[in-house]
Order: sequence, then structure tokens, then C-alpha cells
Amino acid sequence: MPDLVTVRNAVVSDAHRVAELCGVLGYPVTADLMAERLAGVVDASEETVLVAVLPSGKVVGWLHASERQLLEMGRYAEIMGLVVDASHRGLGVGRELIARAEAWTAARGLSDLHVRSNIARIESHPFYQRLGYVRVKTQHAYRKALSTNAAR
Repeated sequence: MPDLVTVRNAVVSDAHRVAELCGVLGYPVTADLMAERLAGVVDASEETVLVAVLPSGKVVGWLHASERQLLEMGRYAEIMGLVVDASHRGLGVGRELIARAEAWTAARGLSDLHVRSNIARIESHPFYQRLGYVRVKTQHAYRKALSTNAAR
């Protein structure tokens, strides 16, 4: 990773840039709505949101991880979202965000970090494999919209 990029915990004032990067993932969101979302997770003990930042203060990537518990699997952490600005890909930014998420996971006493990658994001599959992640299944995802207010 370039020496000029640092990784830190996200703060609500990062909302504008985090929202822009959500658009890169195909999930457009306003900065105001992102500020609400960040406010709900940045201080939650079972969540971490990390940002990769240039010396200018510009956020060039983010990662959101969450502790999960399933009856059939027990406790683990999962990367809920990861994006790096196209102009900073291939420079180790994503790798450093993942390394920080792995350290957060281990510090919580968890032995597994999971990540899901959309089958259409073919460039991300080799990235995760290079970092030692193993594909364990392929599945279909279903969604049903219950109300317009539930999207927050």
C-alpha cells in the first residue's frame, strides 16, 4: 500500500465520500442517508467501518465488517462491504483494509472472517483468493421489498 494512504475508523463526516463509493458498487445513496447509516454503526461494538484516506483527507476506500452469529455456525465476522476507488485499485489499499478487518476479527476472539462477492464482480474473486479466501459455496440471493421506509 502506498505510504501516503492510511487506514482509520470511519466517522460520520466521511459520509459524503462513502456514499460516492457506494455508487461505484451500484448502490447509489445520498450523503445525508449515508450519514444516518454511519451514525448507526460507527459506535456499535459488533461493527467496524474502516476508511483508507489520502493525506489530503480524501477517502479512497472503505470496508464494513460485522460480527454475526448463526445457530448453525456460531460466531464469526463478515465483510459486509468493501470498495476501493478505481484510481487506487491494485496499490494494496483493499489488501490493507482486509488485513485490518482480519485483525479486528481476531481481537474479538473470532476465528473466521467471511466475505460474499457478487458473481458479476469477477475482478474481486481472484483478489480474495490471493488473500487466502476459499470459495465455499455459490447461492442465489432473494429480496422482497416490504416498504419504502425499511430501505434505510
